[in-house]
Amino acid sequence: MKRLIVVFLSCAGAFATAEARKVTVEDLMRLRTISEVQIAPDGERVAYVLSEPSFEKDGHEAVLYVLAAGGGMPLRLTYGTRIFNQPIPHPHLRWLPDGKSISFVGFAGDTPQVFMIDVAGGEPRAVTDEKEGVTEYEWSPDSQRIAYLAPDPAPEEEQRRQKEKSYVIEVDRHQRPPRVRVKDLAGGDARALSPADLFAANLCWSPDGSTIAYSASREGGFVGQFHTRIYTVPVSGGEPRFLVERDGMNTSPQYSPDGQWVAFISTGGVPEMVSIWGLHAIPAGGGTIRNLSAVNQNWVGDFVWAADSSSILYLPNEGTGQRGARMFEVPVLRVSLDGKTEEVSSGAAANYSISLSRDGKRLAYRSVEARTMGDLVVMELASRATHQLTEVNPELKELELGALEPISWRSFDGMEIWGLLLTPPGYRRDHRLPLLVYVHGGPIGGFTYGLFPQFMHIVGQVDPYPCEAMASAGMAVLLPMPRGGSGYGLEGFRMIKGSWGEGDFKDIMAGVDHLIAEGVADPERLGVMGGSYGGFMTNWIVTQTGRFKAASTMCSISDLEDLFYLSDAGDFEVEYFGLPWEHPQAWIEHSPITHVTKVTTPLLIQHGENDHRVPIEQATKFYQALKKLGKTVEMEIYPRGGHVIFEPDLEREMMSRNLAWFEKWLKP
Repeated sequence: MKRLIVVFLSCAGAFATAEARKVTVEDLMRLRTISEVQIAPDGERVAYVLSEPSFEKDGHEAVLYVLAAGGGMPLRLTYGTRIFNQPIPHPHLRWLPDGKSISFVGFAGDTPQVFMIDVAGGEPRAVTDEKEGVTEYEWSPDSQRIAYLAPDPAPEEEQRRQKEKSYVIEVDRHQRPPRVRVKDLAGGDARALSPADLFAANLCWSPDGSTIAYSASREGGFVGQFHTRIYTVPVSGGEPRFLVERDGMNTSPQYSPDGQWVAFISTGGVPEMVSIWGLHAIPAGGGTIRNLSAVNQNWVGDFVWAADSSSILYLPNEGTGQRGARMFEVPVLRVSLDGKTEEVSSGAAANYSISLSRDGKRLAYRSVEARTMGDLVVMELASRATHQLTEVNPELKELELGALEPISWRSFDGMEIWGLLLTPPGYRRDHRLPLLVYVHGGPIGGFTYGLFPQFMHIVGQVDPYPCEAMASAGMAVLLPMPRGGSGYGLEGFRMIKGSWGEGDFKDIMAGVDHLIAEGVADPERLGVMGGSYGGFMTNWIVTQTGRFKAASTMCSISDLEDLFYLSDAGDFEVEYFGLPWEHPQAWIEHSPITHVTKVTTPLLIQHGENDHRVPIEQATKFYQALKKLGKTVEMEIYPRGGHVIFEPDLEREMMSRNLAWFEKWLKP
């Protein structure tokens, strides 16, 4: 593999001089993704995990590398050990605090365990052996102990019944929640520190190694995350105590380097999804909570304390705070303990997976620009100078990529709506194009820069719609950000409460009309597509207008009431419509199935066989109605697929099918 990296780097110039060619689905399926980045404590090296689709192994395979922070040749560290990738790579990469080793979650047989490997090379070795596996963990400051989450082993009677195939799942009973456990690296059994009746979710060590803070809920599943508290417990054992005792989401605690504060992600006491998942901080001994997201309303993804404990660097993973043309960016921001925020990064990019050296001088992260898949970047914080250390997809230089740019328009009520417009390579607006409208999932969600604008935070190939190949085939793609999703603050989220398919539908259609008026879109060759909430909107749109000549809907919603009863996350609908037996008419009126007789658009329905978020009954119901009505409809079920499709063969098939579907009907 070392030689292969050399080939990739040395061929970059050749790619640049070769004649560029159109993008195909096969090209997209060969692209690699940096799944996680971690800088060493001393800031001199950076570890990262690189994944790519493997048709032979039927998954996204990941490899661990380490690279000097000043650049150079990456050293591959994993060969035979498979990094955890079910359904996609989630390595949970960590440097041991002494900087001598790196750890990650890998497979011991078929079970995920924590592995560690010397940075100089050698074979990784498993340091946990939990029967049901480990995916979340953190190292003690002295590198001698590991804390992780794992449930209690199944009782012998349950194991016997499972083996004999007589075991019955008793819903919401006899659950075994993940518990906080601590194990000495030198050996011995792990000790459970959290009670058996709490679902522990995240954990961290105090800087002196005496205490662990963790978040936990008395409920599991989707709803549980909105009823979490933060606890602290002595590593030596004892009763946990509340650090944050209020309702809503309170999760992902991190001690400041001086041990005086604990930062965490919280909805600020609001037990709802439709809220701000912001950054908060509390004195480590308890006291008044500070809301560090009160002004800018940013949802927070990754965050890390500055070395002097006076500020926090973070990534806003939803655009509640990023407005206008900047709502497609994920900048690196810094917020002080008094709530003052400044931007650390520069340029139009979506950034992910930040980590900071112990002295606070160097920041490492993955940076995705408009026409890339993202690369490893190191920033010198004092000067803000950045250095790109990798080029993991040099073959992009031989591909003729389309242009991706922010655009805006006015909706029915005068509200300014934004979106991204992808146009074919070389397009100069001298003729009209077939236009595909790609509606994002959510409703809370949106698009960013990158070659897979809805999925740059994970492996892009899970996207069923190959936008770049569609542009190469001669179609423009509009990626609108209607009200209800990211980009317009908390008030924007709440604009579609009780009204899915109303203002958001009009926002999208106003964008279509804008591109027709601008001479970009051919009004006779319009298509619409989307998955999840985007699938709901696609189903809804074809019941409201006949302007689209083709549509494709993935993991789509057709009956809101059925979704409430059958989905593993149906409770979130109550935040929009109330309970179905209390407001039945709203649920009925806003369900596409209610208006199915109005459909005239040819529709391709795609669904994963094992989708628990939007069960397959949603697709079957819409398909059966359209079929009985004599409409043009086709349905495809993706075996083993869930809400998102993760097998490369099926990903390629889905992308190819959607490209062919729109080429057939829109004739680019």
